[in-house]
Amino acid sequence: MNEIDDLPSSPSADPCRTVVIVGAGFSGAATAIQLLRMAKTSLRVVLINESGRMARGLAYGTHNNAHVLNVPAGNMSALAGDPDDFLRYCRWSDPQIQPHAFVPRRLYGAYLEALLSAAELFGGEVARLDRVVGRVIQIRPGVPRARVLLQDGREFLADEVVLAFGHFSPRDPLSASDMAAAGVRYVSDPWRPDALAHIRQDDDVLLVGSGLTAVDVALALSRMSYTGRLISISRRGLAPQSHRLSGALQGGIDGAALAAAMGNTARSYLRTLRTEVRRCRARDQDWRDVIGALRPHTSQLWRRLTLDERKRFLRHLRSYWDVMRHRCAPAAHDVMVALKQCGQFSVFAARLRGVTSVLDGLEVKLELRGTGALQRQQVQVIVNCTGPTSDVLHSGSPLIEHLLDTGLICPDPLRLGLLVGERYRTINRAGQEIPWLHYVGPLLKATEWEATAVPELRVHAMRLAEQLVGH
Repeated sequence: MNEIDDLPSSPSADPCRTVVIVGAGFSGAATAIQLLRMAKTSLRVVLINESGRMARGLAYGTHNNAHVLNVPAGNMSALAGDPDDFLRYCRWSDPQIQPHAFVPRRLYGAYLEALLSAAELFGGEVARLDRVVGRVIQIRPGVPRARVLLQDGREFLADEVVLAFGHFSPRDPLSASDMAAAGVRYVSDPWRPDALAHIRQDDDVLLVGSGLTAVDVALALSRMSYTGRLISISRRGLAPQSHRLSGALQGGIDGAALAAAMGNTARSYLRTLRTEVRRCRARDQDWRDVIGALRPHTSQLWRRLTLDERKRFLRHLRSYWDVMRHRCAPAAHDVMVALKQCGQFSVFAARLRGVTSVLDGLEVKLELRGTGALQRQQVQVIVNCTGPTSDVLHSGSPLIEHLLDTGLICPDPLRLGLLVGERYRTINRAGQEIPWLHYVGPLLKATEWEATAVPELRVHAMRLAEQLVGH
């Protein structure tokens, strides 16, 4: 491995072709792995990450065993051409692990690290990997190479640059006055190290959001012998559904035919899906098979919608789609159900309308959906569980702000991600593709919609690497 101290502090004079990847979470690591495996001529891959650990990212950096993957192990290979790769890795330590098992996320982080190291050895003398720890603050066009500048003064010259950052920290759902009233009792980002450490066993906690992040927080607290109340609120009061214990069934539904019959409006999508789910129930099939059959076609369905129809989908249907599509592990769902049954966990369709500091806690004012009635609850802690954001205009990243200011990247009209061309080239402010600047990661959601999970991202990483190697 090439460690940080071995790297030049000024632009490299290395004559071989250089690809700089900014971000070493799943997308960045998977792209680097594919480049190292595919390279036929001299290639240097520079993988830059702000934190010291490569191939971990936000999702797989946790050390909490309660945080398990939300996708079965059999679907989590990082290699698009080898769907059983991760399952084999799991079975080296436990031969009993089945394809439908939900394993700890930290295990997946270790898998990506091992895969990256193996690809580094595979590259041999043809392709080499430089691992760089640092913060990129600027990327400047150049002839013949672009310049990648780090905060500590180092620079790297690149023939191609790949932006591989993922989602950003969650936006605060509280107003400035509510945050001031809550003070240290407000957890703005539950994924920060030790973010929940100050919560006492008997504290009552308001979770703003009822999706997968809320489930993760509930799981983490339940492992601490937590006895307090968890009050979860969201606009519609929907909680994630569970995967099946037995895993998905294949071949029961013709996804292509179903997608073709869905029309081209949000209303027709809803109507067709409802009809198909009713048919499944009549045949004793599972509604999850409908969602699974559509998965390879969701990008096509998204592209089919006009901008107005996409807005309509996001406004009225997105919450329902998310709880069906982005399901949680059965064990996690069981814990959530048990907490509900004992009265320790409750979900409300409500909005937060005020926070007041009171003796030994906070009084929160909730406006219940439908009735508009106000309900007051006393809690000790508020946790932001709205989940990460993909809006580049609120990234908080100096690099992204620089790229926006210089016009090298452009957000999509719905603020779902970035405008990216067919060859993963970013689209600038003038609507032109930048031939040397690429993006891969969940911000492809703007054009692909289905671009946030491993089964899709591994394909994007492979396709981008094929294009870069064949350039």
